[in-house]
Amino acid sequence: MIYHSDVHTSAVAPDRFRAGIDDIIILPLVLVALLVRTLCQAVLFIVLFACDLVFALLLRVITLPLLLAATAGDGMAWLIERLAGLALARGKREAWRDRVDRRWSGLRQRISHKAVAARAQTALQQAISWMFRKCAALSPRAALLVIAGALLWLPLSAAMSLTLHAVLLAHATSLPAWMQLLHPVATVIAKSKLLVLPAYPAAWPQAKKHAWVQAAFRCMQGLAARDIIRKTAHRYRQTKQAFAQAGDAGLRLKRMTFPRRH
Repeated sequence: MIYHSDVHTSAVAPDRFRAGIDDIIILPLVLVALLVRTLCQAVLFIVLFACDLVFALLLRVITLPLLLAATAGDGMAWLIERLAGLALARGKREAWRDRVDRRWSGLRQRISHKAVAARAQTALQQAISWMFRKCAALSPRAALLVIAGALLWLPLSAAMSLTLHAVLLAHATSLPAWMQLLHPVATVIAKSKLLVLPAYPAAWPQAKKHAWVQAAFRCMQGLAARDIIRKTAHRYRQTKQAFAQAGDAGLRLKRMTFPRRH
């Protein structure tokens, strides 16, 4: 009965929502909602791109000392082989060189950028899986506190990072030189907000069972059942469809004006 009623309501909704004086308020709100939706999609794209960038930079920071160690190891292996060629007989010399080459090549592969990237990605996936398992075992209240803490850390980490950067720059002449090394620490604090992003989808299945969240859902359902809200949602869908049709028409016009040359 509920499902049939929902389908029937959505079918007759376009006939009910006629143009009226309330559209003077509804249409600007719909345009603002579409703009906010577009901005949220852009922010999500930027966040995902920033996550990839931070992960790549972290790998570079990790692998830079390993690259220096690999270069030094190449020099040490070459030096050992040369010394073995001078100090050992021919048979032992070849055996020693083969042993050094075999041991060093295996170690060099383990500290290569590709191997470190694979291990870091595996560690990140395991950390996310661990977070999901832990959050799945939380109580609704604890899961809600996890989401609240993650939301609080977003502005707090940004404020801490900006404050530390500002203090270091403002007192650069009076502070010891080594304290300028705290700039990377401030950067890590700022980027740490990206590490708490998995807490939202991980804790939400449990957090939505909390009584407060359920009460908020019921309140939202009551508001959504009102005619003015349903009309606003209908105008939103109409406006979104109109923009999509305008975009398709613009693409067709562009293809007709500037046809592809084969």
